[in-house]
Amino acid sequence: MEGPPAAAGGEVSLHNFSARLWEQLVHFHVMRLTDSLFLWVGATPHLRNLAVAMCNRYDSIPVSTSLLGDTSDTTSTGLAQRLENSINLLEHVCPDRPRQKKETGF
Repeated sequence: MEGPPAAAGGEVSLHNFSARLWEQLVHFHVMRLTDSLFLWVGATPHLRNLAVAMCNRYDSIPVSTSLLGDTSDTTSTGLAQRLENSINLLEHVCPDRPRQKKETGF
């Protein structure tokens, strides 16, 4: 997803939209800053996960790390890496997926 480039003077470009995915209404919030992109995706207004990814000069694969949330859930870090590969901006990604109930079989 590419939007218009942000102005060098520090202009912020905002895009808010919603889509229905598998009978679930999902909201998207995209903020394009001068040298970075902030992406929030979710069905409810919660910030449970936050990851960041950026290119480095030592490897072709972007480095990413989880800043907030469960570190065993690699959804946000993987998405941030993929976006960094295609857009080449500092990526902040916040996918807010509904928590899955564990099935115990009892």
